[in-house]
Amino acid sequence: MRLQVVIAASVLAVILIGLSTDVDGQSTRGVRRRNRFGRIGRTGRSRSRTRLRSGGGRGGRGGSSSCGENQRRKRGGRCVPKSQDPKGVPAKKGSMGPLPGAPNLNEITSIVTRWLDENAERIPNMVQLVFHSCVGGCDGCINTNSPSNKGLIGSYREVQALWKNEAKQGISLADFVVLLGTKAVEHGMRRNGGPGPRTVEFTTGRTSCSDPTNYLKVFNFPQGQNTDAIEFLMSHFGIPSRGLAVALMGAHSLGVCRTENSGFEGRWDNTPLTLDGAYYESMLGTTWSITDAPGNEFTQWSANDGRMMLNADLHLQREFTVNSRPSCGPISERCPENGNDVNFVRQFANNQQDWAAQFIRAFLIMVSKR
Repeated sequence: MRLQVVIAASVLAVILIGLSTDVDGQSTRGVRRRNRFGRIGRTGRSRSRTRLRSGGGRGGRGGSSSCGENQRRKRGGRCVPKSQDPKGVPAKKGSMGPLPGAPNLNEITSIVTRWLDENAERIPNMVQLVFHSCVGGCDGCINTNSPSNKGLIGSYREVQALWKNEAKQGISLADFVVLLGTKAVEHGMRRNGGPGPRTVEFTTGRTSCSDPTNYLKVFNFPQGQNTDAIEFLMSHFGIPSRGLAVALMGAHSLGVCRTENSGFEGRWDNTPLTLDGAYYESMLGTTWSITDAPGNEFTQWSANDGRMMLNADLHLQREFTVNSRPSCGPISERCPENGNDVNFVRQFANNQQDWAAQFIRAFLIMVSKR
């Protein structure tokens, strides 16, 4: 009788404090039903199970032994890692819910805007990051072991810290990366020489990858030494026309190539922190010479002032094939004009406002990929 009183008191204490574990760390069906259905039910059966487990008997379906330190017991009695969600699948770290005190979307937007304002050098990297994270679907993640992402590793770690520590995961990491890219586009266009202030639409609803810190998916990216960049953009992002794809290539007006990251070296135009039509003007107004890339076995097209174009860029203006080296040269004027795309290059070089509108349209198509 005394043993029954003690066990009954233990079960009552468990119910009162709202815990779901018994004396050996295992779930009791009665308490679980209280949590799930909001009422006390079948407590007699729960008490019986508690008595069996604490007495070293059958211990239910899972036996009398408790789960390990880093495990928890599922309803069926099986022990699973604590890192798994209640359904027994790995928790989605990139999609986890907001942390306590998470700001709303307007406040998160202000955090992102202030962060970009602090350092304009972040603008090119954020535009490149959103592009790379949307290859395969905009899940907010990149494979940091991929050579194509070598120049983004430091920036991506900064983004993850900003998302967790200041935005407090108020939106998914996938949405956060797209928001950063969206605001970087706005910042880049309104800088001196750009097309002026633009508002780029942003919507939430993207799902992040399961584990941003251990993302191992491998994707093919357009390579600078090749000439198929337009086809890549149209097939991977669903860009519906060559004109829009040529407009999206204008993102190369931002940033520079660095030998240590890509093997290529130089800037595309003379305003690498401004998102503008200077990329197209630079392409048309320069005699380019074929030079060996300083950090790989390929070639690039170089000017005498530190500017350069990749085969993927100059192929918008000139027609050539590549078999280790371009099929024409050694200067760009020896290559015939590319009838497919050169008219778009001229159009965007002559009308920056038109280019900005077409770029934003293409960008929104890209970031809508799931």
